[in-house]
Amino acid sequence: MSKYSRDRVKGFLHTDGRKMVNEDGETVVLRGWGVGSWMNPEGFMIGGVPLFAEVGGFNDFALPRRFERGRTMETTVRELAGTAYAKEFAKKWYRNYLSEEDIRLMAEMGYNSVRLPVSARLFLAEEPEIQWIEEGFAVLEQVLGWCEKYHVYAILDLHGAPGGQSALACDDGIDNRPHMFTEPESRERALLIWEEFAKRYHDRWIIGGYDLLNEPLSGPDCRKFLPELAKFYDDVIPRIRKYDKKHMLTLEGSVFSMDMEIFDHDYDPECHNWCIHIHYYGFSPEVRTLYRFLDTSLKNNVPIWIGEGGSDPVSNSVFYEIAGAYDIGYAVWSWKRADDPKGDGSSAVTYPIPEKWDVMRDYIRNGGPRPSYQESQEILDEMLEKMKPEYYTVDQTYNHYNLRQPGIRIPAVGFDQGSSRSNGWIYGNAFGYRTEEGMKMPLRPGALPPQHVVVPTGEPLRESGPLKDLCLELREGEAVSYTIRDVKEKCQVSVTARAMSEKASVIVTCTSEEGKKEVSEVVLTGTETKEYVLADLDVSAEWVVSLEMKEGTVQLDEMIFEG
Repeated sequence: MSKYSRDRVKGFLHTDGRKMVNEDGETVVLRGWGVGSWMNPEGFMIGGVPLFAEVGGFNDFALPRRFERGRTMETTVRELAGTAYAKEFAKKWYRNYLSEEDIRLMAEMGYNSVRLPVSARLFLAEEPEIQWIEEGFAVLEQVLGWCEKYHVYAILDLHGAPGGQSALACDDGIDNRPHMFTEPESRERALLIWEEFAKRYHDRWIIGGYDLLNEPLSGPDCRKFLPELAKFYDDVIPRIRKYDKKHMLTLEGSVFSMDMEIFDHDYDPECHNWCIHIHYYGFSPEVRTLYRFLDTSLKNNVPIWIGEGGSDPVSNSVFYEIAGAYDIGYAVWSWKRADDPKGDGSSAVTYPIPEKWDVMRDYIRNGGPRPSYQESQEILDEMLEKMKPEYYTVDQTYNHYNLRQPGIRIPAVGFDQGSSRSNGWIYGNAFGYRTEEGMKMPLRPGALPPQHVVVPTGEPLRESGPLKDLCLELREGEAVSYTIRDVKEKCQVSVTARAMSEKASVIVTCTSEEGKKEVSEVVLTGTETKEYVLADLDVSAEWVVSLEMKEGTVQLDEMIFEG
């Protein structure tokens, strides 16, 4: 049974050194999605405006504040559709955005976890007195029940802390300032929320962990509050452990959870049940990307979890496989978004935007004519209705690549493991990609170095990148391997390649999770690029396909796994 399997979703998830394990001590590597825009709506995911439209830099967000975050979206809905409507709209949003079908679909696809971003103001009223909002707990409880039903670990993520912890729109604060670290009242309320979660959920094993703060101190000039972040973790964890000694804790560093400076001591000395939580977007899909995180993990003897991230599907496939070799799991951001060509992001499922959404967007973004109350209500009603599963479009592309399932094409340079006989190519390649592995990676025939990319007259911009434009050259004695998972019916494995010598002979070894091995020899002749069938794989949770050069030299372009 694979460490990625939902069959291992049983009992409390906890850390064991640098691994996560279940109640039976079996290693669990989390694979899942984050449910962005559920309790923390973000305009760019729901048909607002593109995240980086017409901006000069990352910290210069173009999202109009009227629709950039949950609280401003609710204010705008009240303005357009009336107070009574706005109250019901918010309730329907939280109920409609995430359904039982979403959790069932994640499980069916092969994921074993889901990250649930929650906002403090849905649980603790923004009033002078401490008033818990039972409706918020009821919504969360319903989702946890679905997770239990389908055996999917839920990671409870405080995405929007009282006052805001990120200094970004995603924290649902009143502005882009980290008030949680500057206002004692907001800080105490964040502590109280985690106390309350610990009291209520200390026996809920389906909660895989508590994600204490999402992307703290990620806005401009926020690192000056690093001591306050470390102090918050030092204070909140004992208050959680007073009621809950069972749940794993995930701790994020500053600057989009990428800065490791604060991880200089054991934050959970009583239970030592915590992990370092990082976010990964668009980095090079190779092991050196992880070096500094692995070093911090080793020093603290805790696991790493990529709790948010994503890139193009091919890069995801390569990087997540490399990370998995170190027992590092992931949650891709984000599960769902509006199917809006004017917005940003890639997701597993999309829902259609309302037919007249441009009318509302023109008002919100451009100061266009205000739609009437009646028209606004109709547009918003349509949005709420089309969030339901019956209107979904499911994109399996991301899932097949994320999970390494049949139906994918992996560049040959995206191998899981490789061994060089001579280690003679450490000078690198045109892109400086995976140079530490000593494998020769020349440009594919016809590919241009990145600095020479041109736009042919009348044709679209030609894409160029380290995975697409490089091939892998194997010489005698060198070897590489590729993993394919969740093979539920016969899977044909092929490679596009060309011989670089008079004769090139490749030994192909296919090893299943059950230990079954199939060995064959493929002989390549001629310099023409062709597709060669390597093997037909039977049903298994996992196959590793290894290629070792027996004789000659060959250049590999891509591996093809067809279900």
